[in-house]
Amino acid sequence: MPKVEVGDDRVLKLSGDLLFSTVVTLRDELLQTIASQGQGTLILDMAGVQRVDSSALSLWLCCQRQAKSSGGEVTIRNLPSDMRSIADLVGLDDYLH
Repeated sequence: MPKVEVGDDRVLKLSGDLLFSTVVTLRDELLQTIASQGQGTLILDMAGVQRVDSSALSLWLCCQRQAKSSGGEVTIRNLPSDMRSIADLVGLDDYLH
């Protein structure tokens, strides 16, 4: 089961599998966490993520939208190579930088 931890220096650490079958439970928690952090830049650290599918990309876009509505932004650290490949395939690779 995926989880999110709030670390030091506005780092949100994700771990587990970000798959269609698991990402929905994480999404609500992650969006609430982003909203509670307010303005500024948050870092989404994906070092602990083992497997991803296209729903991980959808989760990323939801995080971006939530941060923007709160006056902030989210950047990614330790992007899984599979997620980059999916983004490249669907033409969204620019959104990951």
